[in-house]
Amino acid sequence: MTETEGLPLGVCVFPEPARNASRSVRHGDYLYEILRHAGICFEPIPPGQLEERLSALRLLLTVGETALPESRKSALTKWLEGGGGWVSVGGVCGMERLFGVEVEKPAYSSWGGGVSTLGEGYLLPRAADHPVLQGVPLPLHYFNGLPVRADDAVTLAEGLNAHQQPTGRAVVTEAARGDGRCLLIAPDLTGTVVRIQQGSAVTRDGIAAPDGTAPVCDGVLKSDDGAALDWIFDRQPVEGAPGLSGFLHPIADCWRELLLRALFHLAASQRVALPLLWLYPRRLPALLHISHDTDENNPADGWQLLQTLREADVQTTWCVILPGYPPDLMCAIREAGHELAMHYDAMTEGLAWSEAEFDRQWRELTALFSGEKPVSNKNHYLRWEGDTEFYAWCISRGIELDQSKGASKTGEAGYNFGTCHPFLPVAPDGAPLDVLELATPTQDLHIFAPEALLAPLQEAALRHHGILHLLFHPAHIRKPNVADSLKRAAAQAKAHGMECWTAAQINRWERARRKAEWRAYRATPDGACARLQTPEPLPDATLCWLTPEEATIRINGEPQPSVSFTAWGFSFQSVCVTATPGAEMILTLESRQTG
Repeated sequence: MTETEGLPLGVCVFPEPARNASRSVRHGDYLYEILRHAGICFEPIPPGQLEERLSALRLLLTVGETALPESRKSALTKWLEGGGGWVSVGGVCGMERLFGVEVEKPAYSSWGGGVSTLGEGYLLPRAADHPVLQGVPLPLHYFNGLPVRADDAVTLAEGLNAHQQPTGRAVVTEAARGDGRCLLIAPDLTGTVVRIQQGSAVTRDGIAAPDGTAPVCDGVLKSDDGAALDWIFDRQPVEGAPGLSGFLHPIADCWRELLLRALFHLAASQRVALPLLWLYPRRLPALLHISHDTDENNPADGWQLLQTLREADVQTTWCVILPGYPPDLMCAIREAGHELAMHYDAMTEGLAWSEAEFDRQWRELTALFSGEKPVSNKNHYLRWEGDTEFYAWCISRGIELDQSKGASKTGEAGYNFGTCHPFLPVAPDGAPLDVLELATPTQDLHIFAPEALLAPLQEAALRHHGILHLLFHPAHIRKPNVADSLKRAAAQAKAHGMECWTAAQINRWERARRKAEWRAYRATPDGACARLQTPEPLPDATLCWLTPEEATIRINGEPQPSVSFTAWGFSFQSVCVTATPGAEMILTLESRQTG
């Protein structure tokens, strides 16, 4: 393989319009975050190079609406009809006939108008058995996009307005053209994912749930005051807990997966074998993570929790609030393999929400941890003010993973920030921020929420291949049923193939995996070949090929035992291999029918 061989999937983010001009999508560059987290083999294509690089591509993913020159339209049409697969998000680029849709014009021509926009609404599957939509468990909330009506395209999903009333608009369409096909995702997928995961800037109390179960308007600013999801349409009843509803489906993850399914669907349709670096080692379907906020720092509670974790056989993350535990308990926690993390306190009377106060606590906790700087943090009471300024505080002090987005009230338990995956947030201007966020979906079972909540949260984490994050405070561990709930949760997760990792482990693995880079790809008569470079170690990494058939997989020419693996509704052939620092692996797929 040579360096000049390109990757099969090209990703092109069209530039945003000038200021004060309407736009159908925001945060188009967030496509790269979604794909890198998923481990997909792709390469960015600058818009100006799209025409010249089309011939080397089998699949194309674009985001945004832009006016393309006629030469580029002609090249795209010829490429698609010759067997290409094109997924477009929030734009048709003046090629309505190719996509088989008609773009709606604004209802009234107005000053400051321009591109018509979709506004707020919900995606409702029309073809629920289609591979792209099989994973959609409920109408998916979206924000903005391109309003279209289907012409000769097949409507896979239709749009509802913000009150879930029909609009007559198509929001996912598919059209076959020659030997190729194109698929339009009309909603602003990237902007929707960012808005749901991060919420809006917190400057005042949020609006409480209308059923009285989530009074977030409590005079304390918290991350949930900026949450974007809807109390009525985005929550579901918790079976076994009459009167309680929760955010049981991670809606941002559903949008991420809809994009992945669209790409895999076109790859399968056009017979493109795509390589993938799976989310976890050892083909793990998902992870369990347990954290503890040491509020009150009662040594008896700490020792009891330590014993409970020993019985559950799990290592966890202890978010320590000042002044911390006595030295002997701190030492015992560390020696048992648990992580010592930061618990920033801007809730206790006299402690301000400020970078200076954050820095003071970070320095004192670092000293308490014998000079070892904490890797992760969770804010006490999930306090939050402003937009993304807090992430800058973390980055400048080496905090690489935060857990402060989450549920502070029982009625918002679940995925109120739409995800069970660690993600990199972005600044308002779209610049990526180098601190992972892993949301906190619930707190102590039997205290904060009934144990009935565990089953749907675990089911969602497994279905979406995410992380089930459970918070248990030491202060509650000696109360009835709490310790048993923790042990049952750990046992159930293990029974479903989930391992329990600390936040530091999650952070280390996720960052090492993201540094791996697909460098070259070529199709072969009986399969495909790709090269992967791994700057950091990845023990028992899971490497996959998208293929419905049994196949032989070789690593650097040596055949490996492969196992069929299903993810996001598609079949992969997978192998597990330990990648060493600086390693280069040649991954080859050979059909067993011809290989």
